[in-house]
Amino acid sequence: MAAVTTKMSENGRLTIPASVRAAVGLERGGDVIVEVVDGELHVRTVAQAMERARSIALKIIAGRPGGTVKDFISERRRDADRDA
Repeated sequence: MAAVTTKMSENGRLTIPASVRAAVGLERGGDVIVEVVDGELHVRTVAQAMERARSIALKIIAGRPGGTVKDFISERRRDADRDA
């Protein structure tokens, strides 16, 4: 999808165009997760965040090397440090 331009209102509200919302599965009134990563604003649906968590957990459950809880926590901390 090509980049689009939108405006932020004086009170800080940002309008996300319908085409962008549809492309990523955002629904009116739905909850989203907003975070800043490397100076960029990232917006995800809660469902997308849950799917990412599920995918990570499945890798561990599938028996990949280092599949202990301690290794999982270490990996998440490395990811958080990298994203900070």
